[in-house]
Amino acid sequence: MSNLYHLSSDTKNGIKKFRSATARSDDAQIQVIKIQPKPSYEIIIDDDEDLEDFKELSDLAELLPDNMPRFVLMSYPMTTRDGRKKTPLVMLYWKPPTVVSQEWKMLYAGALEMVRVECAVNKFIEVSSGLEDEDEIEELKQEIEAD
Repeated sequence: MSNLYHLSSDTKNGIKKFRSATARSDDAQIQVIKIQPKPSYEIIIDDDEDLEDFKELSDLAELLPDNMPRFVLMSYPMTTRDGRKKTPLVMLYWKPPTVVSQEWKMLYAGALEMVRVECAVNKFIEVSSGLEDEDEIEELKQEIEAD
């Protein structure tokens, strides 16, 4: 049985490069991953986003599309309760409530495990709010920082 999705070697290398480059970073960083439309359904690193503007979690709502799902690979440095520094790799499944296309919802849901395994993340979080108010952002932050 053939797989509907395709992860190119460029995408795999980009993910590996992001993992190693951000392992000891002092700032949160993201890499956005998307699925190309028919006929390829290739999973690629999204270079269309203006990701240099990302500084904190509240920036996600501005940088990510409000009508399309995305996978967001995030390096999130933090200090644990006992004072140790760590930088977990977190995968966010961006699924805003304004996505109306059932096809795109199904495509991203179907590719989720493949991308998750390839990224080898420490934590996975589904984000189905638009992160438009402080409470939603604080809730996401707590979820990322939870052990």
